[in-house]
Amino acid sequence: MTAQKNTWPAAFTERIRKQFPDTAGQFIEFLDQDVNVSIRLNADKMNLQPRLAEIPWCTTGYFLPERPVFALDPLWHAGAYYVQEASSMFLEQVFGQIRLDHPKLVLDLCAAPGGKSTHLNSLLGQADLLVANEVIRARVPVLIENLTKWGHTNFLVSNSDPRQFGELGALFDVLVIDAPCSGEGLFRRDPEAALEWSPENANLCAVRQRRILAESWSCVKGGGYLVYSTCTFNPAENEENLSWLKKQGGFTSIRIPLRPDWNIEEMEQDGIWGYRFLPHKVQGEGFFVALLRKTEETNPVRFPRKYKTLLQKPVALPQNWVLSPETKKFFQHQDRLKFIPADWEPEILFLFEKINLVKAGTTLGLVKKKDILPEHELSMCLDLNGAVFHPVELSLEGALKYLGREQFNLSLEGNDWHLASFRGIPLGFLKNLGTRFNNYYPKEWRLRMQDRKAVQLWYD
Repeated sequence: MTAQKNTWPAAFTERIRKQFPDTAGQFIEFLDQDVNVSIRLNADKMNLQPRLAEIPWCTTGYFLPERPVFALDPLWHAGAYYVQEASSMFLEQVFGQIRLDHPKLVLDLCAAPGGKSTHLNSLLGQADLLVANEVIRARVPVLIENLTKWGHTNFLVSNSDPRQFGELGALFDVLVIDAPCSGEGLFRRDPEAALEWSPENANLCAVRQRRILAESWSCVKGGGYLVYSTCTFNPAENEENLSWLKKQGGFTSIRIPLRPDWNIEEMEQDGIWGYRFLPHKVQGEGFFVALLRKTEETNPVRFPRKYKTLLQKPVALPQNWVLSPETKKFFQHQDRLKFIPADWEPEILFLFEKINLVKAGTTLGLVKKKDILPEHELSMCLDLNGAVFHPVELSLEGALKYLGREQFNLSLEGNDWHLASFRGIPLGFLKNLGTRFNNYYPKEWRLRMQDRKAVQLWYD
């Protein structure tokens, strides 16, 4: 089906005709085509091989035939999959070219709402650590929510300016910059975005991107990598920015192997390889990405001894609540019991001192007098020892009522904690009180939709 014809800015279409003289007509025509809805599975939670069209450059990505109401799917709330634009899932291929033989410290500099961060969490190993940063404070909560639901525990969330990372020294092995841009690649999905577009705004974006690159480049170690991407076709925001960066510091450009049937356009400028996703060639939105490796010599960041003693003294914790406790550093912060990856303690405490960390560590429980109440974050965690909490399987109706923090009929045994699940995937905690139960799903995340007639589970 073809969507309604849109009127695009004249300056935009004029530039596209000059930039792609042989295919500009097709390019502009395809901006009016319907958008393909795509999802990326969380393979650590959802062991499923759906009968759907696969996204060829992402092993866990799929196209849906139509867009369901995701809010009425319990597994969406459980972090079993993420609704993400297909082109940006090419990150899997980019990351596959990174060659490092030690645990990686990775910075996602412009991370909200969390599509690339959750993808990075799946691509990284358990020994790696991800710092997901968002400059705009109002966008941080959704980033924390999406990463928490994804279930990995080797991540931090910060709300800091790129300049603050540049001042840290050469700390990171990989820097991912999905730069704020003019958004030309999203016109098909959001025609309203075209109303905000102008050549002047696009140029301002290019200047801002250069500032981000200039201020953060120094935080990459020698031999480390930069992944630079945008959702625009504008050369000033893509290849010209990288040509500018080449004059500021030393790096080599890494080529990404492509399959011909992907129809991704490889281009080269000033010795830098870039990859463009064009609307008339791929099933995905507009996207540009390049991978660079830093060739400059850098000095390692040294951590003073004091950073080993800043955590409060560990208390007696219910370590049987989580798997592999020997890999974790447990501690109490105020009335919360938490843990961090033990091997990254010096780096985490260093970052705690230097930037605005808003989430550091996974919360197990709340200390309330003599009791310890498990926190919702633990139920989402892949390290959860679920058997300890007496899992109870909910029907679809029951699961939606649980997510809405409603009461419903449920047969439970024992006045104890239970792990509410749907299709074997945890949704959160509840506690049996005999005649009723307490629902511990977070108030701020609860399902607010009252009309639930549009339930459509794409995996059925």
